[in-house]
Amino acid sequence: MSVSDWAGSFGNWRSALDELKVFIGPAFKRSEQQLSAGAFIDGLLSGAERKTGWMLAEEAGLARPYRIQSLLGRSSWSADSLCGQVRNYAVD
Repeated sequence: MSVSDWAGSFGNWRSALDELKVFIGPAFKRSEQQLSAGAFIDGLLSGAERKTGWMLAEEAGLARPYRIQSLLGRSSWSADSLCGQVRNYAVD
């Protein structure tokens, strides 16, 4: 099986990624945090060579990295809750 065969069998990866973002949303208290988390995930999965705050923000279409930096450094959310959400998603 070639890589192209495998990639084609996955189906619509974008809708699956959007579904994951909705699924983990409750781990973040505010809608802004949920949007920033989605942008962060998109940036991590992007083709950016370096995954800095600036690069992730640029990949997400943001003018500055403050939303990404705030999510990682100043926002209040539970890493344990997020880990549990991701674990449940992977098991389902």
